[in-house]
Amino acid sequence: MKVKIIRKQMNLLIVVFTIILLLLTGCKQDKLMVVDSNILDDKVILSSLSTVKVEFNHEIKQIEAIIKEKQVEIKDFDLSNEGNKISISNLSLEAGSVYQIFLKVSDKQGNSLNLKKELLASNPTLMQAFYWELDKGEYAKKYPEEHNFWQLLGQRSEELASVGISELWFPPANKVHEPIDEGYGTYDLWDLGEFDQAGSIRTKYGTKEELEEAIDSLHQVGIKAYYDVVFNHRIAAGNQNLEVVPLATGEKAKAYTKLSPLKGREKYYSRAQEWQWDWRAFDGVDHLVGKESLKGNLFLGKSWDNSYAKDYLMALDVDYENENVRHELKEWGAWIINQIGFDGFRIDTIQHTESEYMKQWLSYVQQNTEKKTFFVGEAWIRNTMGLNFFLYDVNHPDLTVFDFPLRKNYFEKMRDGSLNMAALSRAGLVNNRRSSNKAVTFVDNHDTGRDHKEYTYPITKRKYQAYTYILLRETGLPMVYWKDYYQDNMKSGLDKLLEARTHYAYGPGREVENNDRDTYSYVREGLKNIPSTGLVMMISQGTSGDLTTKRIDSGKSNTEFYDITGNIEGRVVTDGEGYGEFKVRNDENTGWSVWVPVI
Repeated sequence: MKVKIIRKQMNLLIVVFTIILLLLTGCKQDKLMVVDSNILDDKVILSSLSTVKVEFNHEIKQIEAIIKEKQVEIKDFDLSNEGNKISISNLSLEAGSVYQIFLKVSDKQGNSLNLKKELLASNPTLMQAFYWELDKGEYAKKYPEEHNFWQLLGQRSEELASVGISELWFPPANKVHEPIDEGYGTYDLWDLGEFDQAGSIRTKYGTKEELEEAIDSLHQVGIKAYYDVVFNHRIAAGNQNLEVVPLATGEKAKAYTKLSPLKGREKYYSRAQEWQWDWRAFDGVDHLVGKESLKGNLFLGKSWDNSYAKDYLMALDVDYENENVRHELKEWGAWIINQIGFDGFRIDTIQHTESEYMKQWLSYVQQNTEKKTFFVGEAWIRNTMGLNFFLYDVNHPDLTVFDFPLRKNYFEKMRDGSLNMAALSRAGLVNNRRSSNKAVTFVDNHDTGRDHKEYTYPITKRKYQAYTYILLRETGLPMVYWKDYYQDNMKSGLDKLLEARTHYAYGPGREVENNDRDTYSYVREGLKNIPSTGLVMMISQGTSGDLTTKRIDSGKSNTEFYDITGNIEGRVVTDGEGYGEFKVRNDENTGWSVWVPVI
């Protein structure tokens, strides 16, 4: 009996000793665990993520990733493994769709871990990241941080991503004819602030290195960057740019038409030594030395290009019948995406550039770049039919355009208090059945929102009403203007609208039946599998200060709503059929309410 007891005690001592030894020697095998991720939240993630990141406590040996949407497996994405960190990138997600992400990972010790997450691809939102007066006069004194603008964009990347900005429209990043130029006086497209020419090394916004760092910072938080390209014209004004040009009239004259040598072009363009930018690369020019300036002096042997609008606009008009020109700009477009890191283009004055070449250029860039490239054209055409005709003229599936008819014919009238608000149901390109998916909607930009009128007056009244309209509707890519957001003290209000767009503006959009001259309402019905989504949007043109109440079918029965803007206090509870008594104030400054479900 004593022997059995002693053996038991010895066995117990051995077990205890073994445990102590394992603890002391650190030989206990750790479990494989997630220590950090941008999709850690337990609830459904509402995000504009371009890259899913997961960090583990061990180095990963094998990964299997499956992404599904409605039980259909998505094949087009990149999967990378860097030690204990994995990432899924180049995700092409459709806004409002719910994706299931399945991960099976194993480490070198043989531990394995299965993860499953749902990701709701949030609504995209564009921001124009500059304004005309940037770093000028009183703005330069009040906002000195904007002098090093590329650095500032990088510094604000996380802030912008956190409020729902997914895409940034950069100002023109190339070297222009003088250092203070906003970027539209193109000199050397290949010089992004790298070479000492045209009076400086950096552009108005910074150096090439700072530009690339800004793009990298934005990409790290899932924000895409769009290049503002000026194809229509070039400008040069130094004595080294003078040459004698032959005119179509038979005369000869001096003009600033010789753009060479171009240092950026010489470094990066494959055919830089084969030809140069001189008068033969252009159709005509406005300024001739010693002569009265005309609206386009045509050169000998040239003809104006076949563009949708009048070909000649200003300065040195680029000749798109010239094969050398056509080749260079195609190669440049692919270089900007593949080598510099941009994700798309805003194309300046696109209706003045030859339509057939624009179609070829868009196709070339799309086919010769490593990502799905975005294109939006500035076709300043103020009626929907004309804008549709332009889109038909270029005839390219990837081209979108700014919705100038919406701003001109509806937002300007709403600003002045003369709009029949019920007409917003058919406003602009964004409501055109044929082309609503081509519309980039906006309220103001660097041309329309200038301090001094040059083209049109800014939207100075009921601007929140206009933003409420573009940010919460089902169709169109809406744009927020930097100057509105940062300089004109609209950040707080716009953040509320961006929150509503990011978290609630999903599901089918629907006009209500009781819109009238002074009040417009619109419903997003939400996603069936995510009951916290959906909203009722109301905007007013009235000025009385009292409340307008509308009985509206929200599409959500027995649901409590509150106004996320804070302009109306209290709650609205819908009945069993989804109807509720929703309110908006008749006021220029607070006449916008967005009713969302109480979570």
